[in-house]
Amino acid sequence: MSTTSTEDDGIAPVGRELVALAPTAADRGGGSDEEEEGAEPPRVRKRPLSSGASPAPSELWKASVLRDEVGIQRAVVVKSPPISVDQGNHSWTLAADYRSKSVRSKVWGLVDVYTRAGTDDVYVLCRVCGLENVTTFLFLKDGVSSNASKHFESAGKGRGSETRRGDHLLAALYLSKNIKGGPRTREVANDGSLTQFLRPAARRDHHVRFVMMLVTSASPHAFARQERLRTFLAGLRVTYTSPAQATVRHHLTELASVVHGALTGMLAKVKEGSSGVPWGHISLDLWTARHSKESYGSLVIRFTETSTFAGGERSLGVWKCGGKHDLASIRAWTKNRLAYFGLTMEDIASSTTDSGANVRKAMIGFTDAWVPCAAHSLHNAVRKALGGPGESATQRSARMAKGGEAARRQLKPCPNDGAREALARLRTTVRFFEHSPGEAKRMRGVDAAGDPSSRGLVQDVATRWGSTYESHCRLFTMWEPLTAYFRSASLTAEQRQRRITRSDWDKLRHFIGVLTPCYEVTKAAESGTATLADLLPLLVALRKTMHCDTMVVPKYPEPPLAVGAAAIEQYLADNRDVDVMELDDRLFPSEDVYVDTTPGFECLCPEARTAVHLLRSELDRLFFSRKDATKNWLQNDAVLRAMTLTPGGSRMLREVATWLGDPDPSPVAEAAVLTTATRWKAPTSTGGNRRAPSAPPTPVTASRHSEQRAAARSSLVLWGAAVPGRQQGGRPMHAGDAGDVHAELTRYRTLSKNMSADETSTFWRRHREQLPTLYLVAASAFGAVGSSASCERDFSFAGRLVRPDRASLSISSVEMHSLVSANADLVSEDTASVPILSHAAADEYRCAMNTFEPTVDDVGDEGGYWESSADFEEGEDESSVEG
Repeated sequence: MSTTSTEDDGIAPVGRELVALAPTAADRGGGSDEEEEGAEPPRVRKRPLSSGASPAPSELWKASVLRDEVGIQRAVVVKSPPISVDQGNHSWTLAADYRSKSVRSKVWGLVDVYTRAGTDDVYVLCRVCGLENVTTFLFLKDGVSSNASKHFESAGKGRGSETRRGDHLLAALYLSKNIKGGPRTREVANDGSLTQFLRPAARRDHHVRFVMMLVTSASPHAFARQERLRTFLAGLRVTYTSPAQATVRHHLTELASVVHGALTGMLAKVKEGSSGVPWGHISLDLWTARHSKESYGSLVIRFTETSTFAGGERSLGVWKCGGKHDLASIRAWTKNRLAYFGLTMEDIASSTTDSGANVRKAMIGFTDAWVPCAAHSLHNAVRKALGGPGESATQRSARMAKGGEAARRQLKPCPNDGAREALARLRTTVRFFEHSPGEAKRMRGVDAAGDPSSRGLVQDVATRWGSTYESHCRLFTMWEPLTAYFRSASLTAEQRQRRITRSDWDKLRHFIGVLTPCYEVTKAAESGTATLADLLPLLVALRKTMHCDTMVVPKYPEPPLAVGAAAIEQYLADNRDVDVMELDDRLFPSEDVYVDTTPGFECLCPEARTAVHLLRSELDRLFFSRKDATKNWLQNDAVLRAMTLTPGGSRMLREVATWLGDPDPSPVAEAAVLTTATRWKAPTSTGGNRRAPSAPPTPVTASRHSEQRAAARSSLVLWGAAVPGRQQGGRPMHAGDAGDVHAELTRYRTLSKNMSADETSTFWRRHREQLPTLYLVAASAFGAVGSSASCERDFSFAGRLVRPDRASLSISSVEMHSLVSANADLVSEDTASVPILSHAAADEYRCAMNTFEPTVDDVGDEGGYWESSADFEEGEDESSVEG
C-alpha cells in the first residue's frame, strides 16, 4: 500500500510520503469549494454505502449522510475531488462509476477511485482525510480493498489531530459493523467458525453457544463428549471477547426456558399414554453445599414410554430446598417441583431414596411404594464389614450438636478391627506415593513382566461407592513394581516402613475376592437402565454367593496373563478351561478358597472371614429383613409388580421365599398388580375405540464383552434361570374388557410360561394387543429404579458449581445450570432456534422457577435441619457416585 498524505496544519502525514497533489480550481473544472445552497438535494438511498458503485460526491457526502451513516456529528465542509492526478509517471482519471471486484465492500463509499487504462490497479483518495484538508492517496493492487480498510484503523491510531483520528475511528467502526463478503469476512460462517467481527444477529448465536459451553464443560470429561464444544472452539480463529455476566445470565435463562418447555411437553406425552396408570418413579436426595449454607434437593424421574416400551430417565434439576428437612417440608418441596413440570402425586408410582431418616420417613406413605437405594445400602454394608466406624461423620455431628448424654456416649465398637488395621496399612502405602511424586515416578519406571503400561496408585474415597474395591484392584495389579521398588537399597528406613508385607498381600487378595460380587451388584444398581426386576436377582445372587463355602480370589504372586481388552479376549478364546479373574483390565489366574477354616485347604484370612459373616447379616437386615417390611424387597409392592410381570419372575419369587423361609409373596404381588390396573382410565379422545399400533421389536445390540470375559469379571452365583421356549399367540383384546384384569393375568401366565427374563421387553412389545391393561401396568412397573445414583450425579455437577471461588454465584444460576446441563440434549444444535426473551420476560421466568418457600416454623438454625440423632440408624453419610 502506498500512501500520500499532506496536512495544512503542519502535522506529520500518515505512512510513506509521495508527491502532494492539492486540488485547484482548474482541476475541479471551475467549481466552487462548497456545494450550492438552496438546490434541491438528490434522493438519498436508505443505505448509500451498501452499494459497490461509488455514489456521486454530491449524493454521498452530504452532512446529513455523514451524521446518520458514518456518525460524524460535527460541522464539516465537503470538497469535490480532482478530475485527474499524476502518480508513478502515469496519469490517473477519476472514475465516478467504478465497480470493484469486491462489490459488497463498504470501503468504496469512503474513497474516490482513480483508474488507468490497461491495468486493474487503482489509486484512491481518502474522503475522510479530506474533511481535515489532508490529501491521502492509497495504491490498491488489482483493486483489492483490504489496504484501504487498514488505513482507517491505522489513521485512527496515528499522529494526526484529534478530529482527524476521531473521524477515522468512526469510519473504521462503521466498516466493522457493516462489512459483508469480501476477502476479510467478519461474520460467523455456516460451520460456526468466527473469523473477526460478529454481526449483531450472529453475535447472539455465538454467545448462546458460549453459554452452552460453560454449562456443559463443568465436567472435565465434557470436552471429549460434546460436539457443541468442539464446534465453538474450532471457530476461535481470532481473539473472542466473552459476553458480560448479565448477558450470560440472560442467555442461560433462555436455555433454561427451552429445556423446561421440552421436559414439560415430554412428560405430558408420557402421561397421556399411561391412561391414568401411575407411570413416574422419582429418585430424591438432599444436599447441603460444603462451602455454602444453602441446601439443595435433586429430583430425577424415571419412566417407560408406552409407545415403544423403552425406558427413559430425566433429571428435573437441582433446586434450593430451604427450611428444615423434615417430613412436611420435604413433601411440600417434592409437590412443588413436580407441579413446576406439570405433574401431580397421582402420576408417581414409587420413590427411591438413600437410607437417610428424613427422606425415608417423608417418602414412606407419600407414594405408592418406597424403594431404598440398593447401591447406598451395599456401600454401608461393605463399610461396616471392612471395619468402618460405628457411626458416620453426619451422625457424630448431629449427636454432638444435640448435647447432653448423647454427646458423651462413646462410639459403637468396630465390628472388624483386623480389617480396619490392615486397610489402614495399605492406605498408608498409597498415600506415601500420592504425597511423593518423585518416588511415584521411580516406582512407575520399574519394568513389570507382561505389563508394559505405566500407572499410578489410586486412593479410595470413603463416600464414593466402590472406590475401595477399585483402589485395592489397582494396588494388587501393581504388586510387581511395588515389590521391586521397596527392594531398592537407596530407600531410607522410614520409606521401607511403607512396604507391603507378604501377609498383607494375602489379605489384600482375600478382600478383593470378598468385594468383587458386591462391586458387581453396586455398578449394576448405578446404571440408569437397571430395573427392580434386574436388581432383585442380583441381590439374591449376592446373598447366595456370600453363603457359599468358597470364595474366588486371585492368585499371588502371579504376573498378569493378558493386559488390555484385545489380549484378554484372545486369551479367553484360546484357554476356555483356565480359572481366571479380571482386575483393572488385567487377567489373573484365580482359585477357590474356603471361607471357614477347613483342614488341608487354603482358607480366608480371619479379617476377610469376618467381613463375609458381617456381609451376610447386613444383606439380610437391609434387603430381606423380617423385622422391618420397608427393608424387605420381597414385601415391596414396586419390586413385586416388576417381578410378577417379568417372565419367570413369579416362580423365582416363590423359590427365593422358600429358600429364605418366608411366606409365598405371590398373592401380595398379584394384589399389587390388580390395584395398579384399577387406576386405568378409558381414553377421552374422540377418535373412537382406536388402539395404538404395536411398536416393532427393538433390535438387540451386541454386548461389548464376550461371554468368557463377562464370566471372568463376575464371581456371582446366579439363581437358576428359566429355559427360553416358543411364544404362544392369542386373540387381540382391549384394555378393560369386561372390567376384569384377572383374565389378562391368567393369559399372561400362559404366554410367559416358557419365557426367560432376558426376553421381557420383547415379550411385552409382541403381546401388547393380547394384554392391553397389563401392558400399561408393566410399563409402569419396569420404570421403577433401585438406586439414587442419578441424584448423586446431579450433586456431583452442582458441587463443581458451588465452590469457594464462585461464592457470588446466585441460587437461580445454580438451578438453571444444573437443569440445562442434565438435559443438554434437548437444546438444538442450531442456537438460532433458541427463542429470544426480553429482559422483562427473563426476569419473570426466573422468579417463577422455584416458588417453594418454607413455613415460618420450618426456618431455623443449622442444627434444626435434623430431627434427632436416632434418625441415623442407617448411617446417612453423604455417599456419592462418580458421574
